[in-house]
Parts: sequence; C-alpha cells; structure tokens
Amino acid sequence: MRNHRQLMSDLKDKHAEILDLLIGRKFHYIEIPIHDNIGDLLIMQGTLAFLSRNKLRAKTMSTTQSFRCEWVKENDVLVFQGGGNFGDLYGNIHKVREEIVSRLPKNRIIILPQTIYFSSKEVERESADIFLTHKDVHLFVRDQTSFNSAKKFSNHVYLVPDMAHQLYPIRSGNSPTHRNVRIRRVDTERPNVCVENTERIFDKTTDWIDVIGGSERWIKLIWRFESFLNRCKFEKIVRLIVPIIWLPMAQRFSNRAVDLFGRHEHVFTDRLHGHILACLMDKPNTVFDNSYGKNSAYMNQWTIESDIVKLERVD
Repeated sequence: MRNHRQLMSDLKDKHAEILDLLIGRKFHYIEIPIHDNIGDLLIMQGTLAFLSRNKLRAKTMSTTQSFRCEWVKENDVLVFQGGGNFGDLYGNIHKVREEIVSRLPKNRIIILPQTIYFSSKEVERESADIFLTHKDVHLFVRDQTSFNSAKKFSNHVYLVPDMAHQLYPIRSGNSPTHRNVRIRRVDTERPNVCVENTERIFDKTTDWIDVIGGSERWIKLIWRFESFLNRCKFEKIVRLIVPIIWLPMAQRFSNRAVDLFGRHEHVFTDRLHGHILACLMDKPNTVFDNSYGKNSAYMNQWTIESDIVKLERVD
C-alpha cells in the first residue's frame, strides 16, 4: 500500500503546466458535465479542487449548451473539461468544441487531459485541420497513444494524468461489509468481448447510471430549465445554474459512488474512473479494457506499478 500511496501523491503533482498557462489570466471553464457519468463528475471536481488549491477562479462555468462566445474578452482563456470525448464517439460534443475553436482564434484555449479516439481517419483529419488554424491551443492528454495523435492537432501537447487525481485521498468513512462490486459499462465503450469470470462472485453489479438512480430526473429537469433560460436569453441566470444548483448536486452523486465502493473490499471495472476512484480511495481494483483500449493505455502510462491494481487482459 505504501507504493500505491506514493504513486497517487506523485500523480497529483503532475499538473503544474496547466497552472503555468493560467496564472494571471482570466478564464472560462467550458463543458461542465450535467449528466449521469460519475467519471466526468470526478474530473470536474478534481479540476475545481486544482483551481481552488491554486487560488484560481473561473469568470464563468457553463455547459456547451449555455456557453456564449460573446462572453469572452480579449486575452481571456478558454478551459475545456477533460475526459474521453475528444473524437467521433461522442461527435456532438466535439463538433461544438471545433466551432468554438474556429470562432475564437485569438484567445488561448486549454483542453484539459483527454483521451483521443477517432474511428474515422477522415473525420480525424478534418478535425485536425480546424484545430491547426488556431495557434494557441494547448492540448493535454492522458496516455501515449493520445499524445501521438494530439500532435496532429496542436504544436502545444502535454502528457499528464487525469484531473480526478487532484481529489486524492478520498475517504468513505465506511468499513467494507461486502467482498466484490462490479462496475460494468452498458454504453458504446463497453468491451467487445465477454470479460466475466463465472468463478467470481460479485455482491453487486451496476453502472454509474444505476448509482444515480431515480435522481436522473433532476438532471433532466436542470437541462430543461437551462434550455428555457437560453431560449429566453436570461444569461445572468444561466451563469448561476452550475455554481448554485449543479455543483452541490453533482457532489451528492459522486458521494454515492464513494459510499458504494466503501462498502466493498474489491472493485472490478471496465470504466476508467471506476479504476481511478478506487485508486483515490486506496481500494484494491481489477480493471478490464473498454472497447478501444483506453483503460490499458491509461494504466500502462500511470498506475500499473501500484501494488493494489491489476489489469486483466482478455483475448
């Protein structure tokens, strides 16, 4: 465990280059995730912890739906949420990102740690052409494969761990009462092959959407409210949705995941942030790959040396 704790502390210290790009600058934090993916919420919370620790505060925090380029003044910086949506798997999100990059060619743009994946080489080339027209895009990525791809998009590329590592350590306050919990993807990134071992017994098998449960209706309500405010052009009120309404709710959702992990001795997962959250809690975990190798690429880059982590390969 000593090896693991030192590794986690070291990863938390690897975001200094982001700070260097922000000191003394006003900035907007874009792509706030108002949805049911606990991993994205952990990334957001880690980002906010990093900013707070360094006494940095965004001028605005917004979803891509609410963000307005008119808010951005000369010399303002745009900071995009990190994650795993730089590519064509979640095309709508990336298309909005491309549009903002095109519309604000004179403002520095920072894209926080991402995994890059395009299933179409043609779409990748078209996207790279858009990004290369902007000379001040700083693209942070989470693994070596993404680093190699990122060079097609920017001359300013950095290899750093996920922003959720800024949350280390996380304590649940629970003593385990069950053995194994399985976090299993049910979306487009689910593994292409069966990874289940019939000899294992899981006390609980679930996914993030089940962790949030019936509270998803509140997420939908916030989206409808935000859409209404946008249509009515109530921009001052729109800017309050994230800090006043969403951030406290998002914290409750991620606390549920922490509570779930805290009740179990071991986490089995094919979600990257199932792995990262377990690591943040010093919880032993076994990881299966997702559909395109994101998990193994990340682990081989940052966490494979931990003495409580196992990457289980399935042929």
